[in-house]
Formats: sequence, structure tokens, C-alpha cells
Amino acid sequence: MPSEQPTLRERQAEFTRQEILAAARRLFAERGFTRTSVRDIAQAAGVSAQTVYDSIGSKQAVVARLNDLIDSEAHIGTIAKEVADSQDPRQVAALSAKVTRSILEHCADIIHALVTGAAAEPELQTVLEEGHRRHVDGARSVVRTLQKMGALASSVDAATAAEALAAVTDFRFALILRESYGWSLDRIETWMADTCRGLLLD
Repeated sequence: MPSEQPTLRERQAEFTRQEILAAARRLFAERGFTRTSVRDIAQAAGVSAQTVYDSIGSKQAVVARLNDLIDSEAHIGTIAKEVADSQDPRQVAALSAKVTRSILEHCADIIHALVTGAAAEPELQTVLEEGHRRHVDGARSVVRTLQKMGALASSVDAATAAEALAAVTDFRFALILRESYGWSLDRIETWMADTCRGLLLD
């Protein structure tokens, strides 16, 4: 049975949510979380403050949506599927590097806002922790896939391998390489991918 198509009202509601998130993203990056109010977000999105509350919720709820926005804009699901279909251990081992590069390429503004604001804002710290949890889960998935392929290095156990992979490809580390050391995205991805292969494969 074919799935039902969204109604015009549902499409309009989703468009409004996306406009609100885009406005919040811009303002958080420009002003920071603390100096951005729901009224500011509403004005930038061209809606009322009540529409923001009705569509998404409080400012904290808007922030909580940022991880989903990162997943979507960085095409993480698509990248993961491509690698899952691969029979090449070297490509699988480099998955986390590819994902981290995509996050930095498409969502560096969000990552920067989260990292710089998290120390002072519990709401941002919560979002950052959720992003880290997803990142570690992704690393564990890579290690499990390599185990099933019989390609994981015999010198490392799965738990250690997953932690090392997550650490090397942490998006916060990638941000430091880019902003403090001036590395290009290509250099970051290449170094991370080569390092991951060295850690995970015989």
C-alpha cells in the first residue's frame, strides 16, 4: 500500500519549521545562543514568536533539533549507506573520516557555535553530548562491520578500536585542525582516513 502524500498544510508546516531552524542557525552562529531570543528567531524567519513555539517549541527545543539538521545537511545517512554496501575494508575504515569532513564542510557554523558556547550554556552542552554519542555509535558500527568482514586488525580489541576511531575523527578535533592549524578539508579527511586505516586494519 503506497504511503500517503503529505497534505498542503503539512508541507507548509514543515517549510515553516525549516525556515525557523535556518534562522536560528544563522543567529546562533552570528550572536551566540545567549544573545539570541525566540523573538529574534521569529523575526529572522518572518513568523511570529508564537509560531516558533507552536512549530518547534522553546529555544532549547530549537537547539535540540540542530543534531538532526547536521545529520541531514551533512548527508550522513547517504554516506553510511554507501559504505555499508561496500566490500572494501579500506573504504569502511575511512567512513568516520568522510562523515567528519562532510559535517565540517556543510555545518561548520553549527559546530563552532556549539563548541564555543557549550562551556557556558547547559542546553548547548546537551546537544554537543548527543552529537558525540551519535559519533561514537557510528565508530562502533564501523568496527562491527570490519569484524564481520574479518578485516579488523588482530592487535586491537573492538572496544579500544571504536574509542580510538571516535577520538581521531572527532568533529571538535577536526575544527581545531581547520581553525587553529589552517588545514584544508581535503588534508583533514586524508589524514584522518589514513590514520583510521592504520589503527583498524592489518
